[in-house]
Amino acid sequence: MPTRRIDELVWAALTDPTFRDQVLNGHRREIVDALCLPEAERQAVLSVKADTLEAFAGALCHPRIATH
Repeated sequence: MPTRRIDELVWAALTDPTFRDQVLNGHRREIVDALCLPEAERQAVLSVKADTLEAFAGALCHPRIATH
């Protein structure tokens, strides 16, 4: 499902430790709202449960694989 905006989100999380912490630790909704994603992509990003960036990105690339 990766789109340009989702790719940008993952790239920002990869290169900015503060942003990465926000994505993984409870501030994802604010970040997603700022990206203006289509509803299906927004829900996909918000539904990921991941403790690492690798698991987060993997869940977006392979949505059928559950991550915890």
